[in-house]
Amino acid sequence: EALERVDRVIVTTYVSASAGSSASALPEPLRNLIASAVEARPTVMISFGNPYLLAAVQEVESYMLAWGDRDRSQRAAIAALFGEEAITGKLPIPLPPFNEVGDGLDRPKVSDRLATMEIEDPVVAAGIIAARGGGPRGRNQSVADPESVGFSSERLMVVDSLILAGIADSAFSGAAVAIGRHGRLVSLNAFGELQYGTGRPVTPTSIFDLASVSKVVGTTTAAMMLIGDGDLNLDVNVVEYLPWWASGDERKNKVTVRDLLTHRTGLIPFRTWYLEFAGMDAYKDAVANEPLQSEPGARTAYSDLGIMTLAWIIEAISGQPLDEFLESRLWNPMGMLETRYRPDPTLRPRIAATEIDTVYRNEMVWGTVHDENADAMGGVAGHAGLFSTVVDLSVFARMMLNEGVTPACNAEGPAGEPCPVRRIETRRIVDVAVLDEFTTRFDQTSSRALGWDTPAGRSSAGDYFTGRAFGHTGYTGTSIWMDPELDLWVILLTNRVHPTRENQKHVQIRRAVADAAVLSITDREVLPRVNR
Repeated sequence: EALERVDRVIVTTYVSASAGSSASALPEPLRNLIASAVEARPTVMISFGNPYLLAAVQEVESYMLAWGDRDRSQRAAIAALFGEEAITGKLPIPLPPFNEVGDGLDRPKVSDRLATMEIEDPVVAAGIIAARGGGPRGRNQSVADPESVGFSSERLMVVDSLILAGIADSAFSGAAVAIGRHGRLVSLNAFGELQYGTGRPVTPTSIFDLASVSKVVGTTTAAMMLIGDGDLNLDVNVVEYLPWWASGDERKNKVTVRDLLTHRTGLIPFRTWYLEFAGMDAYKDAVANEPLQSEPGARTAYSDLGIMTLAWIIEAISGQPLDEFLESRLWNPMGMLETRYRPDPTLRPRIAATEIDTVYRNEMVWGTVHDENADAMGGVAGHAGLFSTVVDLSVFARMMLNEGVTPACNAEGPAGEPCPVRRIETRRIVDVAVLDEFTTRFDQTSSRALGWDTPAGRSSAGDYFTGRAFGHTGYTGTSIWMDPELDLWVILLTNRVHPTRENQKHVQIRRAVADAAVLSITDREVLPRVNR
């Protein structure tokens, strides 16, 4: 029954070389188990310690030999199996009648294959829990033929390989990825588990805590819409909208809305206020009384406090709570019905778990916002708190790359068009001039645009997204990048903070995924970005 639920089988054996050099070294019950696996599914066998066991399981399609059984050998074998490390070993002994001295497999690691992209489907090769398409809203979401929008299907497989390697290395328990070009999704895949040890698979409509991606998909976009309405002005001082805001430092009277969006307010990046108090009013008082660390506009310092403030401005202008404004003006019109603050507890089985919090909540955070300050504020905040899916975020990315317009759609539309629910009319969401201003770097002293980030140096966008690209990352392991020049979006959602935030293995994977996506383009020359 267990074999019926999997695509591939990996068998590991721990029989010392001293146990003998014949088939009898492998216990009969284990031989029978392996034989059953081979008969039912393609099987890989890894022998830790004894090279001669192949004689007992001649029918195994793939046989890997590790000469030791310690942790180092086990980690190396798994890394090689999933393509994180190269396989170059040669037999120092014969294994008659199968192999001679010097036989072995030459298989470069995944990162070394980016130039040729000549690999097999990594999902087929690895057998890790994987899902393509499907889910509650969006179960009918189609994907286009990659070649129809200038991609190589074979090269796109590298993205799957990288994510599978990340799961094997415990960079995250699960991940979902969406890649689209020219308005069409070409890759919509998910891998791993929502929580370690549960077996509950990630799907393309699994829900992830976006963390700071909330700043752009939520708060920044709300600001863009209000500017398009003529109700918000970038160069007006914050105190014109929030008269109470500057009580802690008279220099704050000079801070503009533009300063909030470019992270040039002079405010500190964050405070651990969640250990001291809770409630929105307490947070407003704390931000109002917070002194500046530098003069307004003098330097760029990424700050949660500035985007918290921007959310309060949006609420003051609109007369609505932030979540209600976004629901009525952005998510509902676009059909992004899986995007929300404070997801209902009934959705928890679809949500990726985050951290085991040992400081503030003393529990595993699952289904509520990971960011402690956002939680203490009630779950709705300008800097964090949004939950969403790669399908919904593809609808958003499509709009941003379509000059702020989201088209009407239905299930019978073109293959790959992001359309989790029917949209009966084409709507302009963001004014095109506002969109261009917000996604263009403010000046060359920083990578920051207005709310958005742009690629520079060792960016999370990798080395091949162009200088026109814009995007953002989230602390929980989320990222969204869009490139108007390539007409490309790449969305990667992971739960890298599960079970601990000390895990940083996702950083290189995120860069490599971005590079692999761009290097899959075939209809134009792709060159490394000249960083500024």
